[in-house]
Amino acid sequence: MMIKNVFDSLVATMEHENLAGLDLGKHSSEYYYANEKVLAYQRKIKSALPVELQETLVDLDDEYNCMMTSGMDVYYRQGFSDAVRLIMETMTWSPTRS
Repeated sequence: MMIKNVFDSLVATMEHENLAGLDLGKHSSEYYYANEKVLAYQRKIKSALPVELQETLVDLDDEYNCMMTSGMDVYYRQGFSDAVRLIMETMTWSPTRS
């Protein structure tokens, strides 16, 4: 993942520290069963593909995951920005008479 500034670096570090060692399968049955299906599909594809195509598929999956993670970061930051804006507007709001 490319880090553009210090803020991105700190957020990436915080997110990694918070998620390091977290077994999502223990916290979400949906995640657990989806992960089991993914592993089964991976085994099936690996048995059918030659080694060089397996490596290409792994690289594709890595890049896709990076792309999706980056997209989630954008949505998260936008949501955070919207929340801060709402809080600031709420704090500065004053009632008016018509």
